[in-house]
Amino acid sequence: MATSGSGSASSNGENLYFFPEDEITEAGLREILAGEDAERRAWAISHLLRYAEWEDIWSYISREQAREVFPDLDLPENLRHAWARMLGIEAGVR
Repeated sequence: MATSGSGSASSNGENLYFFPEDEITEAGLREILAGEDAERRAWAISHLLRYAEWEDIWSYISREQAREVFPDLDLPENLRHAWARMLGIEAGVR
């Protein structure tokens, strides 16, 4: 996976391209996603759904994981509605 948005993320300790304002590596992301901090997990998934390419999203999370945290995601309304449709969530708005 590359850091520049080329469509693959990196397992060599480089920062991931879909965290444009933060220094998050693949190992760091996997730690966040496996951790107990639900707010931090929602933050990470929000970044995946906003900035990552399709294949990269699903290499880190499942659709079920996205559905589980959907109410807590920080997404613009237009993107929230689009993701709600893609994930089969009826009430996509907060």
